[in-house]
Amino acid sequence: MHTENLIEIKDLTWWYPWSSTLTFNHYNFSLKKGEFCVLMGKTGSWKSTLVKLLTGEQPVWERMIYHKKEDISKYSLDQIQALRRKMGIIFQDYKVIDHMTAKENIIYPLILYGIGENIIDSKYRRLKQKYNLTSFENTPVKFLSSGEKQKVAISRALIHEPEFLIADEPTGNLDWEHTEAIADLLIQTNQSGNTVFLITHDIHLVNYLKEKHPIRLEILN
Repeated sequence: MHTENLIEIKDLTWWYPWSSTLTFNHYNFSLKKGEFCVLMGKTGSWKSTLVKLLTGEQPVWERMIYHKKEDISKYSLDQIQALRRKMGIIFQDYKVIDHMTAKENIIYPLILYGIGENIIDSKYRRLKQKYNLTSFENTPVKFLSSGEKQKVAISRALIHEPEFLIADEPTGNLDWEHTEAIADLLIQTNQSGNTVFLITHDIHLVNYLKEKHPIRLEILN
C-alpha cells in the first residue's frame, strides 16, 4: 500500500507572464512512493510545463508544490539542484550525447557528481544486466536505433538511483514495437521498486500498460 507522498501539488494556479489564460487552475496531484502513475493529456494540455514546475525549471508560487512536505518555492538554487538529483528524467527526444558511447552516456551523470570509479562500475554493471545493454554499450549513440537510444536514456535516468522517475512522452518518437518495449521496461523498473511517473498523450500506450500492470491514471484536461 502506497502511503508516502513524494510530490504533492495543492491548488496549483499558474500562468505564463505573456499569456492571459490560466495554465493551471487549482490543480491537485500527488505522487506516492512505489506507484506507477500515468498522467494523460492531449497535446497542448501543458504536461511538459508541469514537469518544468516540478523540477524547478519554472519557478512556482508559495504553498503549491511540495517535495516530501517541503515547499519547493522556498528552495535555494542549490536545493533545487539537489531536488533534481533525486529525480530521473526521460525525455521524448532522449537528450543523449551523440558522439559518446551508450555506456559513456549512462555513467555521465555520476561523473558530473564526482562519484568514484568503483561505485560507477558497480552501478553500471547492475543496469547493464537488467536492461541487456551489452550488445551496444560501446557503440556511439548516433548509430543506435530509436528504441536503443531510449533504453540508454532510461538507464542514464536510473544510474544514480533516484527517488522517482519522470518519463515525459518517452515513446513520442517511437513506432508501436518500440513503444511496447519501452512500456515493458518502465513496468520492469516499477516492479524493481522504482516510483514511475509517466506523462503521455497516447491512449494505446495507456491501454497496453493497464492490461499488463497496475497503474494509477490521472487525466490532465
